Amino acid sequence: MNLGTMGTSGFTVWLTGMSGSGKSTLAQGLANRLRRLGKVVDVLDGPEMEQMLGLGGAATKDERNAEARKLAWVCKLVTRGGGIIIQSAIESPYREAREDARRQIGRFAEVFVECPTETLIQRDRTGRYKRALAGELKTLPGITEPYEPPAHPEVVVDTSKHGIDEAVEHILGQLVAQRLLDPSVAAMKGRPKVQARAPASRPPKAGKKVLKMPARKPARPEKAKLAAPSRRHTAVRTARADRPRMVAGGKRKR
Repeated sequence: MNLGTMGTSGFTVWLTGMSGSGKSTLAQGLANRLRRLGKVVDVLDGPEMEQMLGLGGAATKDERNAEARKLAWVCKLVTRGGGIIIQSAIESPYREAREDARRQIGRFAEVFVECPTETLIQRDRTGRYKRALAGELKTLPGITEPYEPPAHPEVVVDTSKHGIDEAVEHILGQLVAQRLLDPSVAAMKGRPKVQARAPASRPPKAGKKVLKMPARKPARPEKAKLAAPSRRHTAVRTARADRPRMVAGGKRKR
C-alpha cells in the first residue's frame, strides 16, 4: 500500500459499513474536525452523488462495483490535487471494489464502521430493515445480499459502543499513524481564537458642538466656623463692662 509522503497533503477516507451504521454522521463529524484544523475537506453525500453523477440506483454486484469505480475516480482527482475527501454515502458492499479504489487513489484510509445487525434493526428509522426482512426490499446489503467486511482496514470503529466524538478522535489518531496527517496539526483542538478588537469610539454628529468643561479643582476643607455667642453670655459680658471698677482703699470710683 502506497501512502505517499508527508509532503503530499491530500488523501481519501473511505467509510464502509452496513446501512444505518452511522457512516454519514461520522463523515460529517470528521469533516468538521478537520476543518477546525484548517483543512479543506469535501464529503461525497448520497443525494448529491445521485443528482450529479447518477449514482445510487445499482441493484446487482456489477452495477455496485461500477458505481464504486466512479467514486474512486472522483476521489483520486481530489487527492492528487492536495485535497481531503471523505466518501461515505454510496459504496459497494463487496471487498474487491474497495481494494480497487485503494489501488487507484494511493493515499487511502479505509474506515470500517461496525455495528451489530440487531442494533441496526432496533435503531432503524427509515423502515428499510423491516421492509427487507419482510421481502419488500431486495437491495439491502447484509440482509437481502451479502456485505463483505474489509480484510485489513486502517481504522475500525464500533458505533454501538462509542459516540461520534470519540470515534472521530480515534480516526484522527489513526490518520496520523498512517502518515496521512501531520501530528502537529492533529494535536490542535481547533484554530486559535482571534482576539476581538475594541469598538472604535463614534465621532460626534455633525452640527453639534462638543463643549469641554474645565476640570474643577478639589475643594479645600472649610475652616470650622466659630459658634455665635448665645444671648446669655452676651448679657453677662455687658453687665460686667458697665459695673464700676474698685479702686484702692476699697472704695468705688464714681
